[in-house]
Amino acid sequence: MTKVLIVDDQSFNQALLEAYITQYSQQFGGEISITTANNGIEAVALCQISAYDLIFMDIVMPIMDGIEATQRIRAVLPNAIIVIVSNQGEEENQIKALRNGAKDYCIKPIQPDVFKNRLGLYLNMINSEKGSLSSKQSHNLFTNAIFCYKTIYLIEEEEDLAQLWESLLFTIKDNVRTNFLSDLIRFMYQLGLALLSHDLQPEIILEENEEAFFFSILHIETFPTENLLSIIESHLEHLPYHIQSHCLSFKIAKEVPPILTEISQPIPQKELPIPLSLKTETPLPSTYEKETEIFQLFDFMEEDDLDSLQLKLDHLSTQFVWMGSNELSEQDVEQIITAFEKISGVLTFYTQTSSLGSAIHDLTSIIKKDEAAFIEHASQMSALCKSFNNDLLLWFRSLFYEGAPSIGFMDASIFSNIQMIQAFLEPSDESTLEEGDGFEFF
Repeated sequence: MTKVLIVDDQSFNQALLEAYITQYSQQFGGEISITTANNGIEAVALCQISAYDLIFMDIVMPIMDGIEATQRIRAVLPNAIIVIVSNQGEEENQIKALRNGAKDYCIKPIQPDVFKNRLGLYLNMINSEKGSLSSKQSHNLFTNAIFCYKTIYLIEEEEDLAQLWESLLFTIKDNVRTNFLSDLIRFMYQLGLALLSHDLQPEIILEENEEAFFFSILHIETFPTENLLSIIESHLEHLPYHIQSHCLSFKIAKEVPPILTEISQPIPQKELPIPLSLKTETPLPSTYEKETEIFQLFDFMEEDDLDSLQLKLDHLSTQFVWMGSNELSEQDVEQIITAFEKISGVLTFYTQTSSLGSAIHDLTSIIKKDEAAFIEHASQMSALCKSFNNDLLLWFRSLFYEGAPSIGFMDASIFSNIQMIQAFLEPSDESTLEEGDGFEFF
């Protein structure tokens, strides 16, 4: 049973969310227990006596607001998924809540289809954490010495591949090298598409032990082994793998969640402040050593711009969820264009990210040139757009909050996604989407 807590001082909002969750449970199955709280104090007290899996948290409430409640609940239930539910115009509070432990946020008034899609994602992540199988026989080709639980992703349509990426982004990205994970997900995404195109429904199985995560892709016997080996050597040469006729397994070593030790010298104070428009040199980032690899927290971007990027990337996440489940309107496309323009404007302002900003600007120009084509291909592009947005979010969080090996450590994945979206909107004889960005499996 999944335990859900709704925290809101308005009984109408409690009833609305409870109704949507109940409808989802009746439609898709699964036992869900729902509890309500009227303020932050009640929510914290409930979480001290019961382990809730998913918490929907209002921000503005009497006695204790949602930001403080989120911080206190995170200390008690570190694995709970806390989702902020807030009004338009509360961007500053949304950012504070995300920084204090919330995983996501929804904007009021709640759109039923968008909410149910995101609820499905949250429940999948929760079930993945809880899921266990009685058999200790492993699927991976490396070892049988695994933990008793494993996660099985059943890929029946392209949307399932997008959910795979989003699930992994939430669950294991903090425990592995992000560039390794991103490369592997892109490979599995393309491989999954190829299998689906041949009326096959692959299974991707995630297992782990104390040292590593193991990804196994089943039902690959249709593919020429030589092609698979060639693609792996070209795109995933850094990852250990084993292959048999029916199964392909990869191994990604775990890393200790970064308790980073600062090794850089303090940044010298400038005698006089230099206007942003005159800055030409990259500010010295805080540098950290994590095992044998140097990670950096970059600080060249102003805080207001960081907050703006965070909000626009989160807004795009909501738009792309809507894009996958509903027909886009011209107003939806205008909101996507506006978000892209804001993001590209911030990125092109800084020398360090100007090339990425220019690429997003070019993509925005193509969408504006033919908005009808974007609407026409929306359902086909939805999973790809989600993957693009997830890559941007991962890049953003790593660069400025968690540590990254370089500014451009995810350039290959992000620019590839941009090119694939452009291929939908401006197909050419020389390059078609079916070519799979270099992943030619057949």
